[in-house]
Amino acid sequence: DMGVDDPFEAEDNVQGGTRYLRAMYERFGDWEHALAAYNAGPGAVERFGGIPPYAETRQYVERVLHYYRRYDGDFSR
Repeated sequence: DMGVDDPFEAEDNVQGGTRYLRAMYERFGDWEHALAAYNAGPGAVERFGGIPPYAETRQYVERVLHYYRRYDGDFSR
């Protein structure tokens, strides 16, 4: 679905992951839910009406948003 020919090819993998994250953002409309869906799957986010109560997913969302907020200004370089 994400146009990945070879998931073991780094560039294909990154491009596919990027497209999937964008699709999750477009589907859910905010980064917390998009990241949770990226990690746990969109069905889990819908089933729980938000970030699922999975420790791994909650930590993932928190960690990614922490790094994003910390380095956001650096991405323009």
